[in-house]
Amino acid sequence: MSTFAALHVKMEGFTAFFKHPLTITGTQISLPCPPYSTLLGMLSAIAGRVIRPSDTRIGFEFYCSSRDIEIEKTDRLSLKKGVLSPHREGQGIIKRYVYFRPELDLYVTNLELEQAFLSPVSTPSFGRSQDIAWIKKVERVNLTEVPSGKLGATLIPEVKMNIPSLLVRCPEWFENNIEGRTRIVGPFGFYQGLLPTTRERFSVSMKNLYHPSNLPDVNNVIYLHQWLQQ
Repeated sequence: MSTFAALHVKMEGFTAFFKHPLTITGTQISLPCPPYSTLLGMLSAIAGRVIRPSDTRIGFEFYCSSRDIEIEKTDRLSLKKGVLSPHREGQGIIKRYVYFRPELDLYVTNLELEQAFLSPVSTPSFGRSQDIAWIKKVERVNLTEVPSGKLGATLIPEVKMNIPSLLVRCPEWFENNIEGRTRIVGPFGFYQGLLPTTRERFSVSMKNLYHPSNLPDVNNVIYLHQWLQQ
């Protein structure tokens, strides 16, 4: 078993929404947990520079108090002779499922990010820019590798039949290093997303499980993500 130091960051917010990549029109549904590309984007905003998969490994647990439909007005535009103008039928209304009172326990292996969490460059968010988040705690912990344990709400790259969850396919990261060009999508992975509306934990056996020293129950573990290769 290997043991090494990592950072544990506790974050909270009012709302969270992680857009499902397959919903374009109609009621917008949210992924059960933030995808790893979103977490990298959040880290980049906090650090004020691009954080890539090679910079750190990530583990997390994500919870919320409830999930419900939010109604939002949208500004619709029309294109006429190459000019954008307000749509003649006015504003639209969109419905989306959002998480309320979200909590994120984030674990990163790059200890050099500690100062970024203590003094963020930009405001972190749980998905959309309006889903602002704030940092409640930053602490150093030890992660000890274990073969099995009880897992909370997160994203894992394996299917466990004893866990109520959703199967999702998400990109690992995006490259946005060419000015004026659209983002380049990294590799896609299949994940089992545990539901954040319950704090129940489930027994699993798999690779990349670690017990954080800040969790008092020695049976409780997190999954430390192993990035896919391009």
